[in-house]
Amino acid sequence: MPGLTISIARTSRTILRPYSSYNEYATLSSVDRIVGTFAAVDLTEFRKRAFLPEKPLHITTKTRAAEKAEKAEKAIWLDQSLPAARKWFSHEPENAKDRVFALSEPYLSRFQDTILPYELIIDPNGDALQRYINWAETANKGRQELATFLAQLLSESNSRTFHRFHAPLTLFLQACKATPSHIKQPRLYIAQAQIADLPKELQDDLPTPQIVTEAGKGDIYDANIWMGIPPTYTPLHKDPNPNLFVQLASSKRVRLFEPAAGSAIFRGVQQRIGQHGSASFRGDEMMEGPERDALGEAVWGDEVRGEGYEAMVSCGDALFIPKGWWHSIKSVGSDISGSVNWWFR
Repeated sequence: MPGLTISIARTSRTILRPYSSYNEYATLSSVDRIVGTFAAVDLTEFRKRAFLPEKPLHITTKTRAAEKAEKAEKAIWLDQSLPAARKWFSHEPENAKDRVFALSEPYLSRFQDTILPYELIIDPNGDALQRYINWAETANKGRQELATFLAQLLSESNSRTFHRFHAPLTLFLQACKATPSHIKQPRLYIAQAQIADLPKELQDDLPTPQIVTEAGKGDIYDANIWMGIPPTYTPLHKDPNPNLFVQLASSKRVRLFEPAAGSAIFRGVQQRIGQHGSASFRGDEMMEGPERDALGEAVWGDEVRGEGYEAMVSCGDALFIPKGWWHSIKSVGSDISGSVNWWFR
């Protein structure tokens, strides 16, 4: 594929405990919330409750009672999200059993040559990716390019389970096409793709929220999109700037820890595995091997009891994460997931 570059993580293969097996329902305090849209939130209230005291805030149009109602979530997505939520993702009828959120291929295929950063996690305990490649090579449904790429990646992986590379959007479009129930889709994740690098029309689908431009000094350090085939996962880390995280499609569960508590968790993990990693960026060591497993257990395992906070960020919601607050994020459900974030001050 034109412009394709591959950078494979240099980490040895390790048998991992899937993070999805961790206890998702440990008792944690809910993040403080404002009921309303992030586009129309009262800036004075936002500054008072979140920005100035540096406290996380969940901005949602759903009351706690309505949060459990699936039809309410769909209505919110249609009415309240950024243009990208409606233009990049299709919304299946309420009686759809297999998928609610899917990519809007007719719209996004116009930008199929756009080069994006990807991550791919390969299940170390099976041959699911090879089965997908074998099926895609004979399916004759527009997946041959993807099959060829994955076969090359697999042959060069040396049993590694985590990979980073750059490739065209068409790779993701092909991977998101429906597959038979016995075939698992590859866990491709468009991770931290800068909005500034997108075609102008796609940039226009993601207008910067008022919170970002007016709550503080108006300085924007970076803005990115995140789109993935579930399950997607971001390990425990912290950011040097405040973060506004907006969910475009499906839902993500976020666990947050105050700076001191998060530092203690991270140091404990590092001591346990005998490493000295950095928590300021998503390094390969966080995504594969002992550190990924230990971080997952520390944040999502049974031992987590009241140490942090949790928010279920659904489509149309926003989550403000103050600078220095540690957080880990994973997708919920089986639908295509999409998010966007702005780091600002």
